[in-house]
Amino acid sequence: MTTPKAREWAAEYRRSRQLSLDLSAPSETLIRAFKGTYIPDMPTDFSGMRALDVGCGTGNNAFFLASLKLDVYCTEIHQDICDLVMAEAKSMGHRLTVKVATNRSLPFTENFFDFLVSWNVLHYENTEENIRAGIAEYARVLKPGGRLVLSTTGPEHKILTGSKTLGPHLYEIGREDDFRKGERFFYFDAPNYIHYYFDPAFSDVLIGRTHDTLFTSTLDWWIVTGRKKG
Repeated sequence: MTTPKAREWAAEYRRSRQLSLDLSAPSETLIRAFKGTYIPDMPTDFSGMRALDVGCGTGNNAFFLASLKLDVYCTEIHQDICDLVMAEAKSMGHRLTVKVATNRSLPFTENFFDFLVSWNVLHYENTEENIRAGIAEYARVLKPGGRLVLSTTGPEHKILTGSKTLGPHLYEIGREDDFRKGERFFYFDAPNYIHYYFDPAFSDVLIGRTHDTLFTSTLDWWIVTGRKKG
């Protein structure tokens, strides 16, 4: 079922596309994760492997994954967003499978993917129960030993400016200039909490952080990777 929030996101992506504001380049951090030497045992040849990009947005990261010769699957919360990504992928010569889904309900069989990328989407699960369910669903669709590569908002990110604290890790967005105003987000306030939530399902969990002050805004992200247990 399409929710009002899903329709808002679809409208925001359409607006951004019309104004040429949408993301077109992949995350530099994600490129480093897959192409650098920062993650132990990261392969250099991804041929024949499957990757899932959860909440793919404009497809900018999915297109990068496809360039690595990965078999790429994507999800988004509204069909209009999926259609935009598929059209852009076709124009670039990429073949992607894009489906409507959420963190907690991924329409794929268990043990299916070698990699799962979750880039700035898990924090939209606004209760501890939903966070745990999302992490468990990520693990379900990964193969044993499959790798999670995740980004989620850090405690100094600009989105938290003017936010209201509702409880442990839970904040209500207060920015007047953001269509997400009033939405509840779940943030990991320190690395120990990331281990607390991810370690039950993933081994060798590593935590990084990117923190950029871009003149008028601060962007703060936790970067998390680990292998599915089992």
